[in-house]
Amino acid sequence: MFNNMTKSLLGLGGLTLAVFGTAQAYPVSAQLEITGSSEVGITGHTLNVSGWTLSNLASSSLDIIGFDFTIGDTTRHFDNKDSTYPTSGNKTITLNSGSTDRVDNISLSFSGFNRTEAYLFAVDIDSDSLFNQWEAFNTVLFNNGSAANSVFKVTFAGGGVLSMTLPETPVAVVDGKTSTYTFTLTGEVQYPAHCCY
Repeated sequence: MFNNMTKSLLGLGGLTLAVFGTAQAYPVSAQLEITGSSEVGITGHTLNVSGWTLSNLASSSLDIIGFDFTIGDTTRHFDNKDSTYPTSGNKTITLNSGSTDRVDNISLSFSGFNRTEAYLFAVDIDSDSLFNQWEAFNTVLFNNGSAANSVFKVTFAGGGVLSMTLPETPVAVVDGKTSTYTFTLTGEVQYPAHCCY
């Protein structure tokens, strides 16, 4: 009788572990590539609209569900009116309150952003003090002296987050008048264990 009870309790213990298992760590990696002109332009010019590519790398094991990027130097802003986001796909854009076009943070959410996939968009950066003043992205997001550098954050399925403050002097790949900067996040994030395997 005792042996049978013991076996039953052990069985329940095993069931409890299956239902309330601990979170697991998953390897993830994402890459942000920013490409744009390094030349100083004129007021109202749009050459400062840089192309951005966010990739969920093949080595990643979870979907990307969120992306956040701060301006860093708050004397500048992202001009949402002249920035371009694809109309296809599942995403939302969250703007800072108080403005319809000037924002200090880009926040995007995704559904179905699987590994090996990429999301392409274009971002315009302007001065706070001068309307549509041309600003070179690579002296606002970084290479900006005493001002703060931009921070970007990627959220993966399950809520795990990787983030990076952009280095002050990243190395660019230069092709004529165009510079490309690549920033890679790699690590592990926790994912809540599934119920009832």
